[in-house]
Amino acid sequence: MIVFWRLLLAYYICAVLFYNQRFFTWRNQKPVAAFAWQGIIFGCISYMVCADYLIIDWQLAELWPMPGWVGVLLATGLYMLMNKLFLYRAGQTHGYTFTFLVHDTLTIMAFFVCSPLHMVYRTGNLMSEPLTVFLVGLLIITKMFSVFIYMVEQDLYGRDFPTLDESFVTMLMRVIFFLLVLLPGWRWVVWFLVWFYACGEAHQNRLMDLSRFALYFSMFGAAAVGFLVRYSWYWL
Repeated sequence: MIVFWRLLLAYYICAVLFYNQRFFTWRNQKPVAAFAWQGIIFGCISYMVCADYLIIDWQLAELWPMPGWVGVLLATGLYMLMNKLFLYRAGQTHGYTFTFLVHDTLTIMAFFVCSPLHMVYRTGNLMSEPLTVFLVGLLIITKMFSVFIYMVEQDLYGRDFPTLDESFVTMLMRVIFFLLVLLPGWRWVVWFLVWFYACGEAHQNRLMDLSRFALYFSMFGAAAVGFLVRYSWYWL
């Protein structure tokens, strides 16, 4: 499962690079170049993060062995295919959330299928690299949660793209929730409740101009991802 988590890491690094208004605008103007650029960047990052595991056989659905470099090419091809099939188009007015969820779910499943899952027997668990799991969790609660909240609110309200200040404040709020859950022992519960109360008061007093959905999804979503990482740190 080490390779699976590293492919996820590459995927979410690419999300930071490509899930933004500037790239979407460029992609609408030059779709072929943008499509190729996404594949090249993802392939290069995947090759670098999985370099230590290219000498072992990967498996396609645990049925057909293949060299690691072929596995990287396959993962890159599946990544590009999902980007092609589930594309946010200019003038789209609805279906943002559905497109986002289906795209991410199928992409993650594709990485799972082409990863060398037999490595789980050597490491003994599904999350054998706590640092990689931590980085994946950090990218999810910062970038991917920001994108998901925007997609939901786009479907509900037709909102504008979030400003830099708004994105920074909400990401910082989630990062603090995420890190508090990782504190050792039970001390995190007290600090978590304190931060929860502070964010609620800031929202009530309009110091944080967020929708209720954005506020509570950020709180509980960051905590849920934090528990996943906490599990890999302390209990595996």
